[in-house]
Amino acid sequence: MCNEILLCIWDYLSSADVIYSFSNLNTRLNCLLSEFYGLYKKLDLRYCSLAACRFLSRIVPSTSDWYFGLTVLKLGNSARCSQIELFLDGVIKSLVEQQGNFSRNTKSYKHLKPIFPQLTSLHISLTRLFDEDSIDILLSVIAGGAKMRRFTCHACPSQIHHSQPFFDWLFRCSTNLAHYRLQISQLDDGFQLTYEHTINQNYIPHYSLAYLKIDILDLNTFYVLIHYLPKLEHLDVNITKVMGRTDDFDQTLIGKCDYPKNLRVLILRHFQVAGPNCFYLDQLVEKFHNTLEEFSLFFVHFCDGQLDICFDSHRLATLCNRLTHLKVLHFAIHLRFLARPSQQILYHFIKGFQTSFWLDGPLGQMRVCVNYHQLLDFVQIFSLPYKFYDNTLYRTTDFVDTLFNVDERIQMTGNDLSFAFKSLWCGMRCLLMCFLEKEEIPISLLYALQCPSNRNQTLAITGTKGIMPNDIYQCVQLTQFTSVQLLCESEITTDYNIQRMSTFVRYISVFVIAITQSSINNQTINWFRLLPNIKSLFVGLCELRHWITNDSHNQYLNTFLQRLDGIFIECSSITNEYLNEEMMIPFLSFILNKQRFSQLEYLRFFQFQHVSSAWCIINKWTNYILNHCNEHQLKYLQFSLIENDQLLTNMKTADEIITISDPPRIIDIHRSVSNNNISFWMENR
Repeated sequence: MCNEILLCIWDYLSSADVIYSFSNLNTRLNCLLSEFYGLYKKLDLRYCSLAACRFLSRIVPSTSDWYFGLTVLKLGNSARCSQIELFLDGVIKSLVEQQGNFSRNTKSYKHLKPIFPQLTSLHISLTRLFDEDSIDILLSVIAGGAKMRRFTCHACPSQIHHSQPFFDWLFRCSTNLAHYRLQISQLDDGFQLTYEHTINQNYIPHYSLAYLKIDILDLNTFYVLIHYLPKLEHLDVNITKVMGRTDDFDQTLIGKCDYPKNLRVLILRHFQVAGPNCFYLDQLVEKFHNTLEEFSLFFVHFCDGQLDICFDSHRLATLCNRLTHLKVLHFAIHLRFLARPSQQILYHFIKGFQTSFWLDGPLGQMRVCVNYHQLLDFVQIFSLPYKFYDNTLYRTTDFVDTLFNVDERIQMTGNDLSFAFKSLWCGMRCLLMCFLEKEEIPISLLYALQCPSNRNQTLAITGTKGIMPNDIYQCVQLTQFTSVQLLCESEITTDYNIQRMSTFVRYISVFVIAITQSSINNQTINWFRLLPNIKSLFVGLCELRHWITNDSHNQYLNTFLQRLDGIFIECSSITNEYLNEEMMIPFLSFILNKQRFSQLEYLRFFQFQHVSSAWCIINKWTNYILNHCNEHQLKYLQFSLIENDQLLTNMKTADEIITISDPPRIIDIHRSVSNNNISFWMENR
């Protein structure tokens, strides 16, 4: 009977909440939790309740069954603030109890044994910048066990200031690690490692690491890193710096550094070159010409339309011919043009992929498409199926004129282009569509965007949203797009930074709409009706204010708002207290309305100007929200200022209880405050 109860509840609660709710109730339940659900083996706090997080953060580091049995630990969630802080506090208190002379200021943690000696896998999301002591406790005390095999860290951009501790831990502490992922979640320079640092710290080669996925700054870091990874078999790397724009790459590293001899999979998730220096890519790939079996390349070439230096089909085929064991190839190539290329040039690019090497060569038949982006001035060449999940596809209305090296259109009927592009959508996470002002959107384009078999994709649309065909929503429903962004043209940089857009999609991690126009017009409403599965809203405060003033009774807008469970509000327009006083009451009265926002749980304000009035604004808004708890059901509330130049931020936390008489309830609140962020985690008791 107890087992059946646990099975039913497991479907509705996170594993951490099940453990919190039923552990220590009686011996029978404890045995079931331990025997069937690995009570002391796996702990995932990412989606648990506040009460469970508090309880487990306190009890796990101080209970022998946990720290001798725990093998998998997962921490960190941007909505549930301070998860990692709560857990680190529990670890520190446990250490103080075990040895009274321990404190965070004595640096004694470097000499402590790992608190979880059986831990084999750690997954953490660092949603804010942590100080050096916290990073060292995390890496040495929690992740320092000899049995660690898998380490995944999704870090905030500022975390790259701690590049050295992450690399020191990899090469000096985690000698048995097999799987390492170290990534940033937003646009920023990648992690950096210098050869001088490895020599000064007496790095020795890492003989167990076989899988590495990482965001790094430059080629110098790349060559230094692989020099110490002789057993690497799978490498997935994003290099954030553009090669060729500066001369800071040390060519002597190529001869000085060794490289793994068994690398089978190489994924260059983002590789950018300016000018004629494509030899950077050739030098890198040819290191593995005797072992490489799978090669994926997302290549951005700032060639300025010079056809004689373009990285085209011939150059790619020449490179692949040198890889003697290559079995699988995926690629996406973006070529920068200063003026629109002629149709003849586009035919030249696709014709290059109609040779025997691409149609019936050693890699079999490679399906390739070519398209020109009329706003960003890039020729885009993709192999199909599309495999670059971390990158954004950029398209315009002339997407429907895409050229294929293998004619797939003979298999289609009428205006339905979705079949031709199905293999493009299958690996895509975000599609950015750009429209000219007052440009009519072809019906065939909307048909082409359909791919019902896919789920959880993002559709981003610029501030100029095009003119939708009349009543198109009665014919087409783009149900696969669960995330939408409507972006201002200025957010698409002239430097064509693909990484900026793709990381922005990850930054707003679930479902997003960004609206930056001065009014919500009929075309916006038509998009809302065409894309019914929206869950969160990304919007500028001025635009939202316009909705409040002019469109609050719009039927379709209100239907859209009722589906939202999260709102992200950009507040850079607020620069002084006067604007705060003018906008606060009507704005918050609009948002904090259960009838209008019946599903809303997550509310985030960000990009406050870093001025002296910001904290006053936040305090007033916070007090208003907390004093009107009976009018909303928010669980997560966050305010983020524009980051300042400080590399270290102090975090203060506090707990409080609010009692409401109508309707009667008690709200449990955990508050965390740092130099540029204040967060609330609120739950009903």
